[in-house]
Amino acid sequence: MYKIKEPTQRISPDAIKVWRITDAFTSFIFLVVVAFFLYLHHYYDWPHWIEIALYAVAAIVCLSAMIELIVIPVYKQKTWRYEIDSNCIQLKHGGAIRKTHMIIPMNKVYFVDTYQGPILKKYHLSTIKIGTVGYVHEIPSVPENTASEIRNDIAYLSGINKRKTSKEEGNEK
Repeated sequence: MYKIKEPTQRISPDAIKVWRITDAFTSFIFLVVVAFFLYLHHYYDWPHWIEIALYAVAAIVCLSAMIELIVIPVYKQKTWRYEIDSNCIQLKHGGAIRKTHMIIPMNKVYFVDTYQGPILKKYHLSTIKIGTVGYVHEIPSVPENTASEIRNDIAYLSGINKRKTSKEEGNEK
């Protein structure tokens, strides 16, 4: 019987910086939208309850931003694990409320890709995307060189190269 060991590979500590930058940008956009509506409230003299609601939304966005910038990125980085072997890919993350431990059989992998946006590129990180029939799974914030090796290993272990080669041979006939 095949024994599945717990995932041990960790994502990069620089993931914390990437997530903080992304969350700060998102929070800033929300605050700009709320500020715009506050401006409209004062310009058009809307009812007083709208002003109270907008200030409440602004307070919630600020509180949420503090939690998302200080606590959540550190916790996510500490709990994210992955493992790749010849039979499967394991992704494990989560915490007190919701935990995820996903096992993806190698024979169900249809594609594997690396993605790198501008913030990930600044920190020399990549996200690995693994496609199955029903879903695209991600391993976030892996160092560039490691991500390329993992992508190539998954492609080899899942037989993606063999399937592509056999399809090309079938088209030549």
